[in-house]
Amino acid sequence: MRRGARRWYRSPLMRRLLAVNLLALVILAASLLYLGGYKRELIETELRLVEAKGRTIAVALGHASIELLADGEPALDAKSAEPLLRRLIEESSLRVQMRVRVFGPDGTIRLDSRRFAGFGPAVESEPLPPAGGSDMFQAALRWLLGLFDLAFREVETIEPYRENAEQKASDYREVEGALRGDTEQVVRSLGARGLVLSVALPIRDFKRVLGAAMVSADGRAIDEAVSEIRLQILSAAGVALVVTVLLTLYMARGIAKPLRDLAATAERVRPGYGRVDIQDLSGRNDEIGDLSAALRRMTGALWEGMEETEKFAADVSHELRTPLASTYSAAETAIREDDPGKRRKLMRIVLDDVRRLNRLIDSVADFSSLGAQFSRAESDPVDMRRAVEACIDAEGPPHPALTVETEEPLIVRGLEDQLMRVIRNLIDNARSFSPAAGGVRLFLARRGDEVVLRVDDDGPGIQTGKEETIFERFYTDRPDADGRGERHSGLGLAISRDIARLHGGSIAASNRAGADGGVLGACFELRVPAAEA
Repeated sequence: MRRGARRWYRSPLMRRLLAVNLLALVILAASLLYLGGYKRELIETELRLVEAKGRTIAVALGHASIELLADGEPALDAKSAEPLLRRLIEESSLRVQMRVRVFGPDGTIRLDSRRFAGFGPAVESEPLPPAGGSDMFQAALRWLLGLFDLAFREVETIEPYRENAEQKASDYREVEGALRGDTEQVVRSLGARGLVLSVALPIRDFKRVLGAAMVSADGRAIDEAVSEIRLQILSAAGVALVVTVLLTLYMARGIAKPLRDLAATAERVRPGYGRVDIQDLSGRNDEIGDLSAALRRMTGALWEGMEETEKFAADVSHELRTPLASTYSAAETAIREDDPGKRRKLMRIVLDDVRRLNRLIDSVADFSSLGAQFSRAESDPVDMRRAVEACIDAEGPPHPALTVETEEPLIVRGLEDQLMRVIRNLIDNARSFSPAAGGVRLFLARRGDEVVLRVDDDGPGIQTGKEETIFERFYTDRPDADGRGERHSGLGLAISRDIARLHGGSIAASNRAGADGGVLGACFELRVPAAEA
């Protein structure tokens, strides 16, 4: 018992519970960590912001930075565009967050805000680490999240960002689209450094495209926002993980330990350990409590069965001794007796005792095999009216009278031969107590959910207080005047009650009283649950 209590944590059930709970938590956390839809929304929002600011720049350059060539055709003037672009960047607070490049209609780069004096390289800038970033745990989490993000970025197949020393419009497909008059958006990857969000817009003079403005934004803020949410998810998942493990261990201990204790106790319910009682866990009000109660009922029935078997063996031994002693005495006397007449009389006694032993052995065999017969056989619908009529027809005259008190079918479910055996026992018992002038009457009826058979006789009735005793094994209190008393083993009523119980029914005995209170005879009532016709 103590060994099982110490080893509950090694239970396979505990490991399975822990694995299932942790797997569900890991799957949930992983699905939340992906955040693909949230990240796409952030990117789309940022692209719309970049496009709005880029449109402002493209419209301003298209109106204020145009020069007329010798042939009268308008063209983009880079010299006048540079101070305008500076003012636009400063006034719209785009100095660090965005980078603006202007391409001419021939695809050459004309302006780049990165090269303006006092302006830093926006895309390549490294922001300061957040507060508390030096914490090893936070750093490890951010590193893991970075790997996680890179893995999913590879799955999403985002094209990498590359920048040549001599930039041309052909290096950026969004710029080529803008030179054709379209507005294009492209998202590129800088690897561990995040994303680059680019929007290219045409610079127009009325309907003519004079160049393209490419506005690039650093998407690191998006990654940081997603990382912060993932950090919060991981923190919550960590707390949930600890709570899940503790609760799982608690539940496993509450399940595995009592199960192991019950198994260890049940293992001792066998010869060599004496009587062992199963722990009473019914107070748990759960399935383990139900299991404990069921095991207690089972072991209680087992011990009762063993005690009943011992008592039955003692009763059989006692019942066998009487005819055996009589047989032995008669046979011993017959050996010494010389008178042929007395010897024949002694041999008849021996023969009667042998017959009595044979009947007793047959009854004992029938009684002890009832449970096995019912466990192997399959029950069928039985018409009680037909079964009772068959038993009456098998009786010698005078036949018992039968009264059926209903017209509806009287169907029960069980073994027809065993039910007919009960009916024959009740009829035989009633006839053995009834005088020659008396009779046996049977009444068959439906009472609620039961089919009831009542057998009345005109005998002396049952002694007061013996209504239950008469159903005990080997009990007999029969008249011997007709010489039939010895042919009864005292097991007929006991067998009948057991058969009734195995069918879910019962047998009860009582006396029939007259108007003056006198006993008119005995009444036996068999009740069996009714079944659908």
